[in-house]
Amino acid sequence: MPTVDELLARAEIGDVLARYAHAIDRGDRELARTCYHPDATDDHGRFSGTVDELFEFFETYGATLESTFHFMSPPTIALDGERAEVETYCLYRRQPVEGGAVFQGLRYFDIFERRAGRWLIAERTVILDWEHDAPPLPAAASPPTWVRGSRGDTDPAAPLTRSLAASLRRPAG
Repeated sequence: MPTVDELLARAEIGDVLARYAHAIDRGDRELARTCYHPDATDDHGRFSGTVDELFEFFETYGATLESTFHFMSPPTIALDGERAEVETYCLYRRQPVEGGAVFQGLRYFDIFERRAGRWLIAERTVILDWEHDAPPLPAAASPPTWVRGSRGDTDPAAPLTRSLAASLRRPAG
């Protein structure tokens, strides 16, 4: 039977993973950066290095993308004290500003560490299991009555992005 501390750790780790996907897909790299410890490392396939270097890369690479979409599985978590090994499956689609979209099956293999009472990513390795060209656009597009997603403050879920950032500034407890 898991302890309350273990359940809280699992919930916090899951929140960090969800916040990361939301922030990246909404183009809020500052919010995504809050998912990592300051000295974290990341091997993201196209890039491998420190988390600061990763977000410099994201600034440049992100400008070439019209949109991204992460669909994350519930994480598989092995807790060991203040450390956790975490694997999360991800269906990922990226739409470049120019060219065709790509659809990938990824896994995030993360080492989370609890420091100063917070679980954050200390090491990340992105594992590519498969990829292919995304299907072409439908012959008949959805009608304009659909609420459309976008990056930044124009996205209909922008209030959630602001709330996530504000919750990180509130004192714990």
